[in-house]
Amino acid sequence: MDKRSKRPDAPLMPYEEALEKVMKAASWKLPTEEIAVKSSGGRVLREDIKAGFDIPPFDKSAMDGYAVRAEDTRGASKDSPLTLTVLEDLPAGKTTKRKVGAGEAVRIMTGAPLPAGADAVVKVEDTGVSSDIVEIFKEVRPGDNSGKAGEDVARGKVVLTEGTRATPAVMGMLAAVGKPKVNVTRRPAVSIISTGNEVQVPGRPLKEGAIYDANGHSLTGLCKEHGCRAEFLGIARDRPEALKNKLERAKDADLILLSGGVSVGDYDFVIDLLVDQGFKEVFYKSFIKPGKPTFAGVRGKQLVFGLPGNPVSAMVCFELFVRPALDKMTGREPAGMKKGRAVLASEVRTKAGRRKFLRGRTVSSGPVITVEACSDQKSGVLSSMLAADVLIDVPGEATTLEAGDEVDVWWLRED
Repeated sequence: MDKRSKRPDAPLMPYEEALEKVMKAASWKLPTEEIAVKSSGGRVLREDIKAGFDIPPFDKSAMDGYAVRAEDTRGASKDSPLTLTVLEDLPAGKTTKRKVGAGEAVRIMTGAPLPAGADAVVKVEDTGVSSDIVEIFKEVRPGDNSGKAGEDVARGKVVLTEGTRATPAVMGMLAAVGKPKVNVTRRPAVSIISTGNEVQVPGRPLKEGAIYDANGHSLTGLCKEHGCRAEFLGIARDRPEALKNKLERAKDADLILLSGGVSVGDYDFVIDLLVDQGFKEVFYKSFIKPGKPTFAGVRGKQLVFGLPGNPVSAMVCFELFVRPALDKMTGREPAGMKKGRAVLASEVRTKAGRRKFLRGRTVSSGPVITVEACSDQKSGVLSSMLAADVLIDVPGEATTLEAGDEVDVWWLRED
């Protein structure tokens, strides 16, 4: 196996250029499948959803009370109540053919259709009842305590577009327009492989010089959080044959994630082996920190990422490269992390050089969002990811950012 891909002098590619190459390589969409709406959480819609009727489909009461003609309540007060004749009771789910005329009212429950003739609802706490007579203690105006047909969604409106992720609110809207099933992207199949002689399966006594494998578990968790069918294939030791066996098991995956073995050490053979196995290099090495030695490759309709072995680098590079690729394959719009602006709560000092994605946490979320960088930015300090909810994007030439400076932030969490 020659070492044509492991180039110590390989130029560092700007992040945007590397990502553009990744997104171009992820040029296919995964197949569509129809599933029950109740099982669609986290999935990506592959159809536009149009309302076939008004929501709500009728004028309705927004309160328990009495449906009335607003003009019949003019001047009503606690000290000078007006009286109306109660025609009937109208619970939710029932309708009436009776029309509310002058001096009349219908006792109505929340969600029940507003009867003909009525244009407002008096809340039950603003009334007093005696037999079939109701006393009105408060004046109302047309539209008070009621909802109009179509005020939520008008018939014919596109309420959800293809590429939308099914959140709980989306699932509720799908049900509201009467959809029992919906077309979504098949879950991406991802195989995760850790590499290295020094990593060890948790649960066994830790050998001298060894560390427990965190990457296999964190990357599996990230994939599942992103809606994938993720399978951790275990640890491949620093022997080409061991990694070949793992890759064979991952032959049907849509995407393969490897961690470790992508730098330039004597035992870092992963990239060369991937090229030997038919993967075409998409990019190798990006001008970022953490994550410089990241590799991406493609073989047919299969992507592979060789991520750094340091646990923070592996997780950050998942967010920067793998997540957008998965979004592209599933058709999710927009792809990748949400971006925004925030104000630094404290000073940040850093060395000029590569573009940096610092782990940070939100200090205040409003009215101005403020963030601070985690105190330790070493790529092996996994504990910094526990508190981090943003990546603070620091240009390569920057050395000092002052408290109060505005910065670009990338949100790590969906919420």
